[in-house]
Amino acid sequence: MQIVSAVSKVAIHRYNSAFTLLFVAMKIRIITIGQKMPAWVLTGFEDYFKRIQPFVQTQIIELPMAKRGKNDSEADILKYRQIEGDSILNALKQNEVLIALEVGGREFSTEKLAETMQSWMQEGQDVVLAIGGPDGHSEAVRKAAAWHWSLSKLTLPHPMVRVMLIEQLYRAMTINHNHPYHRAG
Repeated sequence: MQIVSAVSKVAIHRYNSAFTLLFVAMKIRIITIGQKMPAWVLTGFEDYFKRIQPFVQTQIIELPMAKRGKNDSEADILKYRQIEGDSILNALKQNEVLIALEVGGREFSTEKLAETMQSWMQEGQDVVLAIGGPDGHSEAVRKAAAWHWSLSKLTLPHPMVRVMLIEQLYRAMTINHNHPYHRAG
């Protein structure tokens, strides 16, 4: 997948009350380790990626995974995490807020995520959501992150995280814009 970006800065959305203008000043960048995804991941991700663009400018940056061997030692795994972590940190832009996705992070309900995203938009924060490699984030990424977010206590297949993440971001934005997609309660 290539780097994709939407360019709209202001949108009028039909689900807002009385044609309220949405100032989409913030940007979300998803920085992920791994470039060769199965077709089902690309299909699922691209569907929600297209849907979210009218709500918030979103971009994905795919970084190469460190080359692994067959019988890697703990030292090798640490080295892979450091290489991948350095590439994530080097991809950050000035003034972006880094959020590391990892199993031990905070869990949110979809409604709480919607509130959090509303806050990001009101503050005009540009946010980077970092998905580490299969061995997780480096210590440097963990320390640089403003906070850590867990999509689930379950261990998820690495490619599935992309699809779940973009769907939850889309769902949260539909809540914030009174769109009928989210049907909880």
